[in-house]
Amino acid sequence: MASAAGIINHRRTIRQASLKSAASASDILMSMGFPKHRVEKSLAATGHQDIQLASDWLLDHVDDPTLDEAIPREYVLYACPVGPLGESLDEFWTKSLQHCGRNGAHSLLPHVTLCSFFPCDDSKVEMLTAALQEAVETLEDKAPETISLEHYSSNNFIGLFVEETHAEFMRILTNQFKAEALVKAGVKVDPHKKQLHMTLAYQFNAAHHDVLEKLSKEVNIEAAARWELRLYSRDPRAAKTEVLRVLYSHTPRANDELELIPDDYIFMSSSDNRGANDDGWYKGTSHQTGLTGMLPGNYTEKAPESDTWTVHRVIPLTKSLSSNPALINLDDKVPSPPTPLGADERRSSQYKTPEGLLQQSEEEASKYANLFKLTKTPARSNSIPLATTTDLPTTPRRLFVIRHAERVDITFGQQWLQHSFDDNGKYNRKNLNMPKRVPVRSGGSLSFSKDSPITEVGKFQARLTGESMRENGIVISHVYSSPALRCVETAKAVIDGLNPLEPLKIRVDTSLFEWLAWCKGVFPKWMTLAELEAHGLSVDMSYKELISASDLSLQENCQSYYKRGDTLLRREIKEHPKGDILIVGHASSLDGCTRYLQGLSARPALEFSKIVQKIPYCGAVALQEYQDFGIWDLITPPFATLTHAPNGRFDWHIMQG
Repeated sequence: MASAAGIINHRRTIRQASLKSAASASDILMSMGFPKHRVEKSLAATGHQDIQLASDWLLDHVDDPTLDEAIPREYVLYACPVGPLGESLDEFWTKSLQHCGRNGAHSLLPHVTLCSFFPCDDSKVEMLTAALQEAVETLEDKAPETISLEHYSSNNFIGLFVEETHAEFMRILTNQFKAEALVKAGVKVDPHKKQLHMTLAYQFNAAHHDVLEKLSKEVNIEAAARWELRLYSRDPRAAKTEVLRVLYSHTPRANDELELIPDDYIFMSSSDNRGANDDGWYKGTSHQTGLTGMLPGNYTEKAPESDTWTVHRVIPLTKSLSSNPALINLDDKVPSPPTPLGADERRSSQYKTPEGLLQQSEEEASKYANLFKLTKTPARSNSIPLATTTDLPTTPRRLFVIRHAERVDITFGQQWLQHSFDDNGKYNRKNLNMPKRVPVRSGGSLSFSKDSPITEVGKFQARLTGESMRENGIVISHVYSSPALRCVETAKAVIDGLNPLEPLKIRVDTSLFEWLAWCKGVFPKWMTLAELEAHGLSVDMSYKELISASDLSLQENCQSYYKRGDTLLRREIKEHPKGDILIVGHASSLDGCTRYLQGLSARPALEFSKIVQKIPYCGAVALQEYQDFGIWDLITPPFATLTHAPNGRFDWHIMQG
């Protein structure tokens, strides 16, 4: 285990690099022609995470009438649990809403409030986050290993109170933050003066008290947890309005109407309350664009205010995990703000770079190279006996989630069907990168329009990925795939690269298909297991998938998509307590299937879609299990990933000139 001094030095290095990066982002944005005050506002609104995010925010808000107004964001410091305790609390939030309807607690995420909201100028946000980091480092040695909670219930309040010793540490830490914030940023922080607690329910119907109390006692307050300090900010409008989530799109038909984008949020003031309008139209302001207009109320639903917040800093609070070098990289896990939607089908045919949000750059990887060492079996070559699933390594279990390889339809366009199949449905290979053969399937060639195979380069990409995993001693015991043909073919090619001694069957499960919001209103017709098997894809014919296509809905929201993948993974992890697992899915799978396992909540749809756009073919993430704490965490993939340049079609006619 790393020493406390080593951890502090490591964190200071990260902080200094972060400040340098943020300053560079500001300079770059101003060099693009954006005024300084707008740059500072965009960086504050997006958590100083990324130049692209900040520039997207500026473009989205180009018509925002408040863009040039000096309106500082409001900040707050919370302590939040993740892991099994966090999951138990999320379950209570869901059940209490289902059984008793919305109460005051549903407006926010589960948390312990450490201070009141306070304003901070956009130009001083970096100094504010540095102040929080300094406060944590000053008191790191005194941090508790756990946070104890005690259940409390009265006629109008149900909650969990923090044990006094641990509460006292939180108060000391908040006061230290108060002092640092005043010195570094000139910001006044007002620490919470009441008993520190987590509210489970308040402002509820008295008739629901007993049900809520019963549900609250089902929260396992003894469950393992990693407690985090989180510095959030909000648009000041969120505090004075009702927050609504957009369910359906709406194109304005009149000048005073507001465009609605699914999963955007709307700020609606109390003076424009729904009950005050008989025609069902209300005045609101878009969180994504800052524009105000009239909107149909039945296109929205009430949402937690905290869904619109930006998180600026996440730092481990409890010593047992914050001193674990394998988890230090969690300090930099800061969600990005909402950004425009983008599905896989909207991506260009050019190959993407691997430096997405879910993959570390070389610079980022070097930060943790000396702090996180994976125990690996020796690299294998043809002269070394292949490992079997009975020779599993004794290291903690790992989960690998890989995006499918290059698609035919994205590479050649949908017209590939017209050029590659004759009137009788016979396939003719028109390019070396087209498949040497395609499967026979019900529905004929038209079925490929919504369920494309992968290219020959795609098979090469996937096989190289499997070989890289094998060369680094990775032994896969279980393989799962989305029912999409591109995913099953990718899984087969990865397995070929792994070259396992014992055959690996692919378990096809509908739960792993991508978010249905991107299906454009039409379900794809997938191949049957028998058809896949006949095509040479070794699928597990005896496997019983968790859900079938008939269980899916094209109206699926983003949170339901996250839940769908998580439910499957938890079932399989429980069923197979040993061995590494490989999931082959879509770009969305890398976050959608792993977010809840890390004890984190689902991302808003707009933010989620932005991440999806940055994941290349065969992009991969790796998670490792920390069984003592009941969580999984992202680690640097312990194998080399693939990068290559695009190679456009050559037209030899240009040589005739």
